[in-house]
Amino acid sequence: MTKKNKLYLVLSIIVFILTFVAIFQQFETIHFIGFETKIIWIPIWIAIVVLPLLNMYEITVNTEESNTYYWLSLLINIITILFIIKYFKLELLP
Repeated sequence: MTKKNKLYLVLSIIVFILTFVAIFQQFETIHFIGFETKIIWIPIWIAIVVLPLLNMYEITVNTEESNTYYWLSLLINIITILFIIKYFKLELLP
C-alpha cells in the first residue's frame, strides 16, 4: 500500500482547505446531535478526529519505511486543529 501515504496527505490538505472555506463562507445551519452547526463542519469534524489517528497508526506500524508523507499529513492535521480551536474559541486550559 504505497499509495496510502499520499492518500492521507491529500485528504489532510483537502480538510485544511475545507476548514478555511468553512471559516470564510456562509453555509446552511442544521441541527446535528443536539447542537446547531453549519453543514460543512460535519465532515471536517469527522476527518479531524480520524485522520490524525490513522497517521499516528501508520507511523508506529511502518517503522522500517520512510514516513515523511505521514508526518507531513499529521503536521497539517495539527495545524488544522489549531485553526479550528481558534475559530470556535475553545479554551482547553483554564
